[in-house]
Amino acid sequence: MIEREPLERHALIKVYSLFVLYFLLTKGPMSGYDLAQLIKERSHGHFRATAGNVYPRLHELKEAGDVRAGEPTGGREKIVYEITEQGKQTLREGALERRPHVENLLKTIDHALAITAPAKPFS
Repeated sequence: MIEREPLERHALIKVYSLFVLYFLLTKGPMSGYDLAQLIKERSHGHFRATAGNVYPRLHELKEAGDVRAGEPTGGREKIVYEITEQGKQTLREGALERRPHVENLLKTIDHALAITAPAKPFS
């Protein structure tokens, strides 16, 4: 595996946090587990979304004031997170700043999906 340069790794973390904020804004409050499942599903598995990498992002975003955590509920002490007004501003600024990076990432994912799609039978 190729080791990423520190700046590139930092950029990926920021993009990952943007995905977290985006889904909290568009899909509503949810748990870290639900976020991981959604990120994995929507990126077609290109992002390794697990509780182990979603919860640290949520913690960072909570400390920054971009998300708030509800009270633990249920037998497994499920915590539901929601985006704050500050988080909406962070998402907007981050999306503007990272737009070229995100667009390139999405193009790469779309290309990978296109070249690995099952062959269509001749009609």
